[in-house]
Amino acid sequence: MSGYLSNDDDAADAYSIATFCKKHAISESFFHKLRTLGLGPRTMRVGTRVLISREAARAWRKRHTETSPAT
Repeated sequence: MSGYLSNDDDAADAYSIATFCKKHAISESFFHKLRTLGLGPRTMRVGTRVLISREAARAWRKRHTETSPAT
């Protein structure tokens, strides 16, 4: 079953902050620091939950890959 609240994180349409951080190997405190600096992924509110869509996560990775120094 893929979709919004799937147990398969790769198939989810949206990630919780905790799942996004785990998937991207960053701490939740670093996530919040990035958001404060305007460098975090776009988020959406669903009720009281804050979620990151798969597309927003992809766009965030692309932005940060493009601005990272080449190795």
